[in-house]
Amino acid sequence: MYTIKRAAELTGISLSTLRAWERRYGVVSPARTDGRYRLYSAEDLQALGIMSSLVNEGWSAREAAAETKARVSGGGRRQGPLSEVAAGPLPRREPPLPGVDDLVRAAGRLDTVAVSEILDEAFSRARFERVVDDWLMPALVVIGDSWADGRISIAGEHLLSYAVQRRLAAAYEAAGARATGPIITLGLPPGARHELGVLAFAVALRRAGFSTAYLGADLPAGDWATAVVARGAAAVVLAVPRAADVVPARQVCAELGAAHPDLVVFMGGAMQDDVGVGSVPLGHDMRGAIELVDSTLSARRPAGGWQPGAGGSGEPQHQG
Repeated sequence: MYTIKRAAELTGISLSTLRAWERRYGVVSPARTDGRYRLYSAEDLQALGIMSSLVNEGWSAREAAAETKARVSGGGRRQGPLSEVAAGPLPRREPPLPGVDDLVRAAGRLDTVAVSEILDEAFSRARFERVVDDWLMPALVVIGDSWADGRISIAGEHLLSYAVQRRLAAAYEAAGARATGPIITLGLPPGARHELGVLAFAVALRRAGFSTAYLGADLPAGDWATAVVARGAAAVVLAVPRAADVVPARQVCAELGAAHPDLVVFMGGAMQDDVGVGSVPLGHDMRGAIELVDSTLSARRPAGGWQPGAGGSGEPQHQG
């Protein structure tokens, strides 16, 4: 639970605005201590983060409050596994990317075989990192838009999302695990579930020779600090694909900063520049992000070099 002062720090919302949004619009209903002091939950902070992002986009407070409540309760605007990818600053490619129109049509008719064949052909064209940067991520934007405007169904988007996830998971395992060097843990903050981008980056890190531990989606803030100790991590990579993920990511950063002040926290995803709290934005180019991780950790390498199982927390780690 968070005091109103801490909630204001994590969300970037003033104390007076927090009180006003509670009183006027009922966006949150914080608990109260015996002394009547407000205590905000992680869910409250997530709702406030959604409300704040909508207001910053130009929504009126009343409209933003209604939309926030709808999203928190599971309604609101259409959202699916790929639709939020379109929120990122990825450039549109002209002419249209080869195979993307075919991919949309295959997903639309729920043709699993065709989806697999198109993905196979795309990943055969070039190195994994180039395909992800120049084809896969822009293609997901097109797919997300196609679902949002009704050209494909939620079933079609799910089919494609799972096909890509299976391919990335297989590539992650195929890249193998190193037994030496600093370990990097990767995943999503609490409430975040759009994991294709961060999973692709985990694959790229392994292919570049880094030792990684992929933790997946929707990991509670407190569990991140536990994972860092358990794996002896030297760095963490979080992804914030949606505006609603910014506040939970700040919570994770705050927890990690308090427990492990020397830990490097890299931030990826469409909203990475909005997180702050000492995090290091990775940018939106996978190859450039790998170089940034490499240079940052190289500058922190111990005098004797990284030893087997050595991480940034001083705790033993276990490879797996």
